[in-house]
Amino acid sequence: MLTRLNKINLSTKWKRSLGLILLALSPLLITSCLDDDDTEYYDGPLAYVSFYHGSPETGAVTIYADGVSKPPYSTYDFKYTDYFNYANFYTGERTLSFKNRNANNSLLDTTVSLEENQVYSFFFIDGEESDMDIVQAEDEWDSPAEDKAMVRLVNLSPDSPALNLYINDKETPTFEGEAFKSVTDFVEIDADLTTFTVEGAGEINLTAEDLDLRAERVYTVIVRGYVNPESGSNSEKDLSIQVIRNYPNY
Repeated sequence: MLTRLNKINLSTKWKRSLGLILLALSPLLITSCLDDDDTEYYDGPLAYVSFYHGSPETGAVTIYADGVSKPPYSTYDFKYTDYFNYANFYTGERTLSFKNRNANNSLLDTTVSLEENQVYSFFFIDGEESDMDIVQAEDEWDSPAEDKAMVRLVNLSPDSPALNLYINDKETPTFEGEAFKSVTDFVEIDADLTTFTVEGAGEINLTAEDLDLRAERVYTVIVRGYVNPESGSNSEKDLSIQVIRNYPNY
C-alpha cells in the first residue's frame, strides 16, 4: 500500500537551485539515477526523488525503477536508517520495486506518478499486510532566511502514539499530535545549536541535544523504530530520533 501526502509545489527559484546543485555535485548524476535507458545526455522533464529506509523488520534492499536499477541504488546496500538524497528521475507513471539485496524476490511493487519539477520523498516502513510499505510525500519549502533553517517531523514508528515535537525550551510543541505515517510541512526555525524533544502518551520522551542546525539548510526529524519491539530489547529497533539534511546535501 502506498500512502501519499500531497504538498504545495515548490517555488521556481528553489527548484532551479536544487537542479543546479544536483548537476554540480555529479556530472554523471542524471545518467546514473535515471534508469530508463543508457542515454548520456537528457534535457527533458525531471522530477527529484529521495528515499529513506525506515523499516526495522526489513534488511538491505535494492531500488528498481521500471525494472532497472543503476548506481547508487544498485551499488550500495540500502539498510534500515539509510538515506538516499534527492536524485533526478524521469517523469510520468513509474513502477518502483524494492527487492531483497542480491535477490530477485520483490518486497514491494508500486506505481507512482512523478511530475515535472516536483520533489518527492519516499519513506519505507513496516507493512501491515506485506513485508514493507511506503509513504510518499511531495516536498515543499520556501528558501530559508539567512539566519534560519527549515525543519519537519516524520513519524515512522508503527506502534507509537501521536507524537509532539518540542524545540529547545519552548513549552508549546512545534508539531503536535503526529500519528504513524504523518509527514508535517516544513517550518522555519532559528539556525543554532538546537535540541529536539519528542513526547507521546505514556513514557515516550526522546531527545536529540545540541544539534548544529546551519542557516539556509532544510532538515527532517524522523522518529523510527518500535516503542515495544516484538523481539524484546533490541537497540536497533528501539524507538529513536534521526535527523537528516534534505537540502543542500553538503
